[in-house]
Amino acid sequence: MNMTFLSFFNVLFLSLVLLGPGGSVSAEELKPNIVIIFTDDQGYADLACYGNTKNKTPRLDQLAKEGTRYTSFYSQTVCGPSRSALLTGRYPQLSKGWSMPGQETTWAELIRPAGYQTACIGKWDVSNRKAIIERMPNAQGFDYYFGPLGANDGGGCSFHENNEAAGSTRDMGGLIRMYTDKSIDYLENKRDQDRPFVLYLAHTMMHTIIDASPKFRGQSAGDLYGDVVEEFDFETGRLLDKLDELKLRDNTLVIYTTDNGPWNQPNYYKNKKGHPKGSIFWGESGPLRNGKGSCYEGGYRAPCIVRWPGRVAAGKVSDTVWATIDFMPTFARLAGFEVPTDRVIDGIDQTDLLLGKTDQGRESFYFDKAGIRMGKWKYLEAKAHFFGYAVEADREKVEELYDLEADLGERNNLAKKHPDIVARLKAETAKYRNRKGAADISSVRGKAPNPANKLKGTIKLKKGNLFSEEASPEVAGKDLHITATIKSKSPDGVIIAQGGTLVGYSLYLKDGQAVLGVRVETKLEELVHPDVVTGKQVSVEARVGKDGARSLRVDDKTVTAAGPRIEPQPKMGLSVGTDQSHDVGQYKKEKFQGVIEDLVLDIR
Repeated sequence: MNMTFLSFFNVLFLSLVLLGPGGSVSAEELKPNIVIIFTDDQGYADLACYGNTKNKTPRLDQLAKEGTRYTSFYSQTVCGPSRSALLTGRYPQLSKGWSMPGQETTWAELIRPAGYQTACIGKWDVSNRKAIIERMPNAQGFDYYFGPLGANDGGGCSFHENNEAAGSTRDMGGLIRMYTDKSIDYLENKRDQDRPFVLYLAHTMMHTIIDASPKFRGQSAGDLYGDVVEEFDFETGRLLDKLDELKLRDNTLVIYTTDNGPWNQPNYYKNKKGHPKGSIFWGESGPLRNGKGSCYEGGYRAPCIVRWPGRVAAGKVSDTVWATIDFMPTFARLAGFEVPTDRVIDGIDQTDLLLGKTDQGRESFYFDKAGIRMGKWKYLEAKAHFFGYAVEADREKVEELYDLEADLGERNNLAKKHPDIVARLKAETAKYRNRKGAADISSVRGKAPNPANKLKGTIKLKKGNLFSEEASPEVAGKDLHITATIKSKSPDGVIIAQGGTLVGYSLYLKDGQAVLGVRVETKLEELVHPDVVTGKQVSVEARVGKDGARSLRVDDKTVTAAGPRIEPQPKMGLSVGTDQSHDVGQYKKEKFQGVIEDLVLDIR
């Protein structure tokens, strides 16, 4: 056998080994570093490469030239749900958004046994914005963490480094650089240079309250928001330059996207305080309808740029549908780990799409409690879910059907013209609507909740009780009756709460007075008792009727008020002596200092 044939045979054999079955590249050959650059509340049309004519974004535009820019990429419509979907490959209906339980499995947990190092820097937002250790980044697969567990709604951030508190700031203009510095420090000093890594950089900006550093403030043609976008572009360039300097560019998959659309509704920005008078602090949806909190495209469709030199096509624009929920199975193939089989995974492996082996992406995408996209058709239910600030006052509550290829702005409702398509997509939507949450996990990390154990009827409670959403009682459309004897050492503290910043109820003390708070569609209504009870042993009784009528008694004095009925069912659990979820009420202090006795919650 001559040497030429032997050489050919050896090359062929090696190629087959590397390509693996079916001619696809193997995990051993791939195993790229992965950098996810994830912004907050950034509009689809904020970057120049996505059509913005005011904001200068040369580094992101260059990234698009060096990689592929996707125009039909989906996140979710709000912050926490977007993050739980990205981390788990499961729609937030299953992964629970802000309330993501510890029994959920993230790709970070699975990629570490495949040899990867993992770091999360920035906004976490899936532990109800609280330091619940078993739901924080270290427990969910990240070797290193630095950032705030929640948002900066009030213009401040409190940080954790791993599981320890690490200070706070009200300098919102310094956050982008801070997170970038932390990311660069991780690349230079905290990782093992002989092993692959994942860096998940989740910026707080452009979530309000926004600000830019002095170097960028007032420099853009896009007002304050444009200043922040341009600073983000500059700092992203610094991070990309560091990858080059460390010779990591060629084997690093960089993914840039955002969590949801911009907070661009007048219902929101006309009432939001904390920015310079007259400033623009919201992004642009471009041709898309509405923005954050909406089930229209402006809420879910996100800019996305992917670069991996020599692997992902440079200078390409793709309208193929894929989503953040696809990260889990895609990373599994690239890194060489198995996707969980003990639960539903909504994501689809998009490796072949990224590597240019196919132009086929997702066949469908579900809009939470709202509708579905299948191919070019998008269907929305008559009672499709919108967050309160995103509700369009003139929207008819009718079924909607749009041809997104011909009508990207969703203005021409074709439901009456195509009843057959509506019926088909309505049936597909119902399949998602009918799914359960954490109960679908047969779980090696703990037993799934038993629906038979759900609290109901007359419930005796104690201070310190915390219940999951699945175990918490059904309260929507019910009569609630709360009785307790309390003696508080502090003028502030939560007695009992269920729900969060969208819907829920809470009985608490504020400035020494008992308060019954009911929140519906994010709006809080407080019934305040006039007596100061700090340091006294008192009997407290609160009622919320199925019609919304409320009463609050302290000893022998009662106050009453009409109010909204509690609906829909709160998605966050019942707590006693604190509020484990997003705060229902406007608390000055959560932890109740003192005695709570004979607490009974009666639901009829």
